[in-house]
Amino acid sequence: MRPDVSRTLHGVGMNLLMNVAPDTKTPFSLQTVNLAGALALMASEESERAADRLVIENRIVRELLSDGLSLAGDARVAVEAALATPPAPNLRVSSLQAENDALRRGLIELHVAVELDTAPEAAAFNERIWAELIESTRRRQF
Repeated sequence: MRPDVSRTLHGVGMNLLMNVAPDTKTPFSLQTVNLAGALALMASEESERAADRLVIENRIVRELLSDGLSLAGDARVAVEAALATPPAPNLRVSSLQAENDALRRGLIELHVAVELDTAPEAAAFNERIWAELIESTRRRQF
């Protein structure tokens, strides 16, 4: 048997919300069961999409760092360090997340640099970074 984490968590969440919650006697217990069910459903969705989302984001953040290197100013060393982060050695979420964390540290430094720069190209790149941050948030919506 091969357990499917996403389907299992979805089943647990639905069972809690549809079968256990209606028979719960106290408000505290009902709140606890509802929260556990909702968390199981969210974990189900995230387990299904996490690797794909991280692969996409790591590629996009690397592109931003590379394209923004000329605008990095004092953040150049941090941006170069982030760009030197090796790609995840596998598709495990923990490996992809570690890569993402390192890349985002560089992106934060680059973002500070372009926000402080008054040049029009810096302002345009700042908008590009903000567009990706907004899209990144959308990718995480449930």
